[in-house]
Amino acid sequence: MIGNPVDYDKKFKDNNFPIFPPKFDAELKRYINLLPGKEVLDLGIGQGRNSIPLAVSGFNVTGVDYSTKCLDICKNTCDKLNLIQGDIRTFPIDKNKYDLILSRCVLHFFHKNDSYQIINNIKNNLKTNGLVHIHVFSLEDPRYKKHANSPNFEVLDNNILHNVSEDTYVSFFTKEEVLDLFSDFKTIYISQEYSLDQRGDTPCYAGVIKYIGQKI
Repeated sequence: MIGNPVDYDKKFKDNNFPIFPPKFDAELKRYINLLPGKEVLDLGIGQGRNSIPLAVSGFNVTGVDYSTKCLDICKNTCDKLNLIQGDIRTFPIDKNKYDLILSRCVLHFFHKNDSYQIINNIKNNLKTNGLVHIHVFSLEDPRYKKHANSPNFEVLDNNILHNVSEDTYVSFFTKEEVLDLFSDFKTIYISQEYSLDQRGDTPCYAGVIKYIGQKI
């Protein structure tokens, strides 16, 4: 492992910890009928954006997150989740157990070497015909130029930025890179979007690549 995971429990104090309500991603909801079964793993569950709707719909959801505050929010919102506190870089995925593995808006907060290892862990252990669903920052995300020009960040190869003081990383991906990482999967959905994210107190633009693939 390279560097530290982003620690949201330290980043936000109790009185300003952002709360985001559950909401099914439209692209995931569209293809949920392709799942061969009901077992779901959410790596970086956060506050349960997709996992809570899935659990309410009858899926058996296991969620892993580094933030105890996020896990508490999940627990208080939905009692149907199996929640585990931990670093997803070292989480052992049970082979052939899960029909769907999510990692939404998480993989870009690691050095790419760690992100690639997580992706390989997902690919190797997902059930045949199962789906993987990820969101990652694209190079069009404004944070790339902002952080690259900041004295707090070190610019590395392969579109990786290193926050030196916190020893954390932010990685930015291309659409071609994501497709190459899942070249042995059937692409069900991929899009590259640039839009205004109005969640939180300060709306900001975000560049995101969304991918759903099926293990064949």
